Amino acid sequence: MDSQQQYEALLAKWGFVDTMAEDYARRQKRARRAKAVVVFFKSIVTSIKKSNVRQQELSQA
Repeated sequence: MDSQQQYEALLAKWGFVDTMAEDYARRQKRARRAKAVVVFFKSIVTSIKKSNVRQQELSQA
């Protein structure tokens, strides 16, 4: 029996379940969502800055 099997057997004996894989997947999903939100707001800020620059150029002409 390797160490992983011993670990799982010990957890089962104590009535616990190994949720390491599920926890990792949950953290990855949360990180992807947070990254998507950051990219979204950065694009909004960039477009606002570009529109402000265009307005200034138009008013100077």
